[in-house]
Parts: sequence; C-alpha cells; structure tokens
Amino acid sequence: MNIYQFFRPLIFKIEPEKAHNLALNYLKFLPKFSALLSAPKNYENLNNSVWNLNFSNPIGMSAGFDKNAEIIMPLFNFGFGFVEAGTTTPIPQTGNEQPRIFRLIEDRAVINRLGFNNLGANYFYDNLSKINKTSSQIIGVNIGKNKDTIDSSADYILLLEKFYNHADYITINISSPNTKNLRDIQNENLLNDFLQKIAKHKIDLQKISNKNTPILLKIAPDLEYEQQKNIAKIVLDNAIDGVIISNTTIERNINLKSSKSVEIGGLSGKPLFEKSTEVLRNFYRLTDGKIPLIGVGGISNANDAYAKIKNGASLVQIYSAFIYQGFGLVEDIKKQLSENLKKDGFKNISEAIGCSVK
Repeated sequence: MNIYQFFRPLIFKIEPEKAHNLALNYLKFLPKFSALLSAPKNYENLNNSVWNLNFSNPIGMSAGFDKNAEIIMPLFNFGFGFVEAGTTTPIPQTGNEQPRIFRLIEDRAVINRLGFNNLGANYFYDNLSKINKTSSQIIGVNIGKNKDTIDSSADYILLLEKFYNHADYITINISSPNTKNLRDIQNENLLNDFLQKIAKHKIDLQKISNKNTPILLKIAPDLEYEQQKNIAKIVLDNAIDGVIISNTTIERNINLKSSKSVEIGGLSGKPLFEKSTEVLRNFYRLTDGKIPLIGVGGISNANDAYAKIKNGASLVQIYSAFIYQGFGLVEDIKKQLSENLKKDGFKNISEAIGCSVK
C-alpha cells in the first residue's frame, strides 16, 4: 500500500472540492516536498516527438486539475510527460453553485458541474510567464468562453492571442457540458465557421511570431457517428493540429452503482473508458491517422493507457484515477507501459500508435 492509499479513507471524509483545494495548496506552497514523494524515471521507448515537441513519455495531466496554472512545475515532479492547465476564460468567473463535485466511489468515477470556475486569463498568464522549464516539460493551455459571452469565437480568439507565444500547445475546449450551449458549437455549421475563424487567426499569429503553436480541439464523447464523421472532416479541412478525445459524458446508461449517479454534470473516470475509446478509434479511422490524437477517459492503469495508444492515441491524459490511486500512478503506468511495448516487440511507443486499428 502506498502513502496515498493509507490516507485515502481520511481524504474521502473531506468534501471533494475542499479536498481538491487542499491538494492544490499542498503542491503550491510545498513544491519541493512533492518532489520527495516521487522519483521520475526516463524510459527511452516512451520518448516520442509529436507536433515537433519532444515528449519524454505520453502520460499527461488532463485539464481541470490546475485551472489557474499555479502548480504546473510541481506536477512534473510526479513523472508526467506533459501538463495541460486550465480551463481559463478571459475574465474570472465563480462557476456553478456548490456542491458541484461528487465521488462515485463504487464506480471509480467522478461527476462535476464546475462550470469553468477560474481566476481569469490575466492571473493564468502571470503564473505561466514565471515558469522556467526544460524543453521536455510540455505545457498545454486549455481555453474556454465565459458563461455570458454571446460571441463565442471572440473569447477564444482573445485567448489564442494571449497564449500563442507562451504555450507549447493550446486546446480549444467546446465540449464541457457545464456551460450552457457550449457543446452546440460542435454542430456542423457552427463548428465549421468557428474553426475557420480560429485557423485564419492562427495563420496571422504564426506570421507575426514565426512560431507554430499547435491548436487542438477537445470534443465530447456523446456524439453520434455521423457527428463524429462531420467533425473529423471539418478538423482536417481547417488544418486543426490535433483532437483530444474526450471530455466528460452526460449519459448515464453505463450501469452505475453509486447513488450519486443521479447528479447533473459531466461523468469522468472508469465508466467512461469504453465509450471514449470507441470515439478515439473512430476518429483515428476518420482522419486516416493524419493528425495526432490525445486519448482521455477512464484510464486507471498501464493497460488502459496502452489500449488508448493502440486505438490511435499519440498521447494520453489522466485525472480522475488520481482521486482513487494517488500520484504514484504515473510512474506505475510508465514502467508497465514500457514493459508492454517490449513484450509486443515495439522499440518505441510511436510504433504502437493505432496498431489495433490499422
């Protein structure tokens, strides 16, 4: 039993959002102590280049844990290959009413209806600009619209401009179920117009800065196949650099056991694995493997991460599993994933991407 497993019963007596804030404060104010709890190792067969960025390993921290870019560097102490911070919005907002995070312990899942609560883009930018990192510490910035913004694209373009020179990649989040009408942007006509504006603005920024910052789109898992097909085409037509699959689900037909499953919000964790992996596999086929995909949803061990990779993911992200297993999970996944690759005769992680789909 690791240290976290020993303390977990005590942690689970604390309301989820308070427990999360305690973890943030611990990493924020005692960053050096966090390094003592983990000794990250480098596995050469996990090193890979995606978007001309050199990832030491494909395991990333998903957006949502560090909304305000306060603890990015302490998170790298746990062995992550990359960290995605956010979602940040142009101006601060409090999000939805509390309580808004619920543990579904029997299901190894979480429901949240936070609603992009964050301290705003200026605070996020100040924190990000102070970071002194190595080239192998990849940082993604996840951006979203404010709740009351009418012209959604205006918020995203503003944030694109703000972070283009300060992020290794930027994720356009239009798939959170907790901001009213946000997912409507995924509809075919709206999405094409939206991404055309994003793509045009990226070209302008690229010319000014002489920097090619990858722009990713994060989609929902609750998409019919025809919707997936349309989105894949629009993404390719507008030269979007990658897709993150997926955000949380609002569906509940997954045989959940917990009484908390009736709560409104996005469901993440173990029950999302099959659903998100199916969408991932579809997108790998629909895009002919032409753009990198990040697999998210229900990863709780190395075999789960490996399944995402074999179904088309160049990288993977985890979050909910930490609530149940602690940060030692990152090194556990890396070690076993490295062994899985060797067992299957792959010299490098890049050789395994999409091997179950091709």
